[in-house]
This record gives sequence, structure tokens and C-alpha cells, in this order.
Amino acid sequence: MEKYLHPETEGLCHLPVQGYLPAGRVEIRRGPDPLEAAVEDGQDERRPQADAEVPLGFPRYRWLLLLGDVVLISLAIIAAVGLRVGFGGRALLHYSIGPISTLVLYPLALYIFDLYNVERVFRSWETTFRSAIAVALGTLLAVCVFYAVPLGPYGRGVMVIEASLAWYLLNLWRWSYGIVFQKTGPKVPTLILGAGFCGRTICRLLKSPLSPYEVKGFLDDNLEEIDPDRYPAVMGRSDQLLEIAAGTGAHTVILAIPKNRSVRLIRTILDARLKGIDVRDMADVYEALTGRIPVRGIADQWLLFAEGFYLLRADYAQKLKRLIDFLASGIILFFMSPVIAVAVIAIKLDSPGPVFYTQQRVGKDRQVFTIYKFRSMESGSEKAGARWAAEKDPRVTRVGKLLRLTHIDELPQIWNIFKGDMSLVGPRPERPEFVDTLEDALPYYYVRHTVKPGLTGWAQINYRYGASVEDAHIKLEYDLYYVKNMSVFLDLKILLRTVGVVLLKDGSR
Repeated sequence: MEKYLHPETEGLCHLPVQGYLPAGRVEIRRGPDPLEAAVEDGQDERRPQADAEVPLGFPRYRWLLLLGDVVLISLAIIAAVGLRVGFGGRALLHYSIGPISTLVLYPLALYIFDLYNVERVFRSWETTFRSAIAVALGTLLAVCVFYAVPLGPYGRGVMVIEASLAWYLLNLWRWSYGIVFQKTGPKVPTLILGAGFCGRTICRLLKSPLSPYEVKGFLDDNLEEIDPDRYPAVMGRSDQLLEIAAGTGAHTVILAIPKNRSVRLIRTILDARLKGIDVRDMADVYEALTGRIPVRGIADQWLLFAEGFYLLRADYAQKLKRLIDFLASGIILFFMSPVIAVAVIAIKLDSPGPVFYTQQRVGKDRQVFTIYKFRSMESGSEKAGARWAAEKDPRVTRVGKLLRLTHIDELPQIWNIFKGDMSLVGPRPERPEFVDTLEDALPYYYVRHTVKPGLTGWAQINYRYGASVEDAHIKLEYDLYYVKNMSVFLDLKILLRTVGVVLLKDGSR
């Protein structure tokens, strides 16, 4: 029997699961908090909010990375043209006009493959691989632009030399960037108010070399010591905030007590703010760093008063999103019709059964609709009841493996988008029997049903394949971030990143 996480402050709920999760509601029982035990035992890899899984978000560092890329791509263009035609003034200028589109296309391709996620500069081999594919895609796009709108001569020799130099320089830049940020400059001295789960979670995130914060210690009315090898010390009680801030030179306090804030605590925080100390909520800092909203680190009041959720009440934005979905899905259906036809034939030849697979899914406002997919499993594989699909599911057919690998099995959902059941971007829809269980297990799960489900989403480009309540917990944090920050620009960002996820066979379904 496996135990799955219920993220509530008072304790965790356990979902007993025999193999896959069965259809219908699952009885939920209270139990001890294995997540807290994992933190105390030093087993961070067991916690669902694992630091290694989150992209750290420090925008100013991303802009610096982009600026360096543009400079280096410019140098690659000049060097490539100069090596082919010489470094004379007019010739160099004339032949540099053709490749100028790569100043936009290379960064666009780098973004598609998530190479402006600053955390990746610390993963040299992965960065090398992704940048090679990104430069290849950028070069292909540049060729398309050259034939569509020829700005100037762009020979094959210049193209190959520029791509090679750009790939080398971009990798060298990211490697140097990582070394520099291992030795960052002065950071903001910071205290964390609350040494419980939320406080320790944010402390771990702030240990990143990219973090602008330096955690001096914790304040907590429970003065029990925490692991000194992994966390700073508990320096005193909450009512000693001003005294300890003066002694440590702390300019910022992060409030990591999401619930049960006493009147005395509120007055202490207010006094600190009036004395010029920057007070920040743990959930806000966590959201900025990870692109997730910590369901264990918020209370109902936070959702009530947090900034965001603007498009949920903007009628014009909903109509614009629907118009984009309608036009885009119609165009995709038209151009992908040959691929759809080939998939239909391959499925019929591979195994007996229907071509399309239909399921009931929960959409906006909890309305149930029928979703369409190409059948990728043996016919009748769920006669025993609904089961969560596994990453290497034995029920998948030979053609189904290819369809899943390329995500072609999802193409019929374009029809759902055309009809208005779904959107191009949004939280992935779940089956009603799973939704019943997840709403019992995960607080605020219902919030994701305030928007239309999507073909791709913020969780899908940021998190691996998931098939458990623990995975649903992490995806919910991403989904809440999307609902809170939903915009046309965020949708565009997700669509671009989805291209990279599909090409690299990365991410989740």
C-alpha cells in the first residue's frame, strides 16, 4: 500500500492505493506527516516540493543572459562573414545583412528549449545538448526567413561558420555565467519568521547561488533547535524581531507562518515594517522563485487578497482567448489532416479496435465533456476500471508508443478546442473519478476548474510525467500559478516552450 500526500498544515492525509488508483472516491485517513519526517531525516529527495524540480526565477539575470547572447551572436555573424569575404568595411557590412535575422531567431530558439532558465547554466552537459538543437532550429528558421524575405546574401559557408561559432560562444558564455554566479556579490541579509515546514522550504530555495537573499537565521516561538548542518539557527522568538534584525543587519523578513497568526505576531510584523524593514510573505517569494503557488504555504485569505486572477473577471480577455483558440485550432486541423490520416491507417493496421479513444473529463466550472484521443492502448484495457496511465504502460501498442512519443495521440483534442470544450493552454483535464479523489486530497484543487482545460499547460512544460497524487500536488501548484497569472503573453510563452518539450520528448502529459 502506497501513501500519498495531503498537503495541509495540521497533518497529512493518506490515500491507500492498490497499484493504480481505482475509480470512484477513495477513503481518506489522517496520519503522521511523512513529509516533515523526510525533512527532519535529511531525505529531501522524498518531498514533493523538491528544489531540483523548480526553475528559479530571477528576471534580471535572465535579461543579462539574453544581452550576452545578442552580443555573442553579433560577433559570430561578423566573424563568419569576415572569414568568407574579408573584414573590409563595405563587403563586411553588405554580407552581414542576410544573417541578421539570427539575432532574433537564435534567442527565440534558445527560449523554446528553456535555455533562459538560469538554473540550467549549472547543468553543463544538458546545456550543451539543448543549445546544439536550439542553434540548429534557429538556423533552419533563418533559412526559411531568407527565402521568404531575403534581406541580403546568406551563403551556406557563412551559415555553417556562424552556427558553429554561435554554438561554441553561447556554451562558453553559459559556462562562464555559472562560474560567476557561484561567487555572487553582496546579498540582502534576511530573517525567516517561522521555522516550520514553510520556513525550511523557503530557506532551501534561498540557498541558490542566484538568490539575492542571505538567510541569517530563523525566528520562532518554539525554540527547539533544527539541523545546524542544513539550516541556520533559530535566533529567538518572534517578539524579538526588531532586536535581532538590528543585531544581524537584516533588511528583509520573510513571514513563513501561513495560518494562525496571532494579534501579537501581527503587531510585531507591523512594527518592523514601520521601522523600515521589508516584510514579505513566504508564498509570494516562493511563487517568484519557482513559478508555483505553495498549497501548503497559503491560507484562504491569501487567495482572497493576492494580486492576480485578473483575466477571470475580464470578459474581453475571455473572448479574445476563445477567438485565438478557434482560429488556431481550425488552421491546425487543416494543415495536420495528412498526419491525422496516416495515424488512422497505422492504428487500424496495428491492432483491432476503434481508432479514437473517448473519455469523460472535467472542464471549466466542473462541467463534464468528452475528450478525443487516438487509441494508443490495447482495446478494452480499462475493463477493470479507470487507472492512471504509467510512463511505461504495458497496455500501450506498438503504434501507440510512437503516437505517445510524438504526442500525435493528442491531436484529436484539437477538435475539442475547436468546439470550445478546451483551450490551447490551460490545466490538463482529469477524469471525474480522479477529480473526486484529488479534491478530497488537495486543498484548492477546485480553483483549476475556473478556467478551461488546455492541450498544454504551465505544469506540462515544467514538470515530468506524473501518475500519483504526489505528482498531482506539484502540478496543482503550477496550475494555480497559471490561473493567477493567466495572460496572452503567458500563453504564448507556454506554447513556445511546448515546442521544445515535444522535440526533446521532455515534460509531462
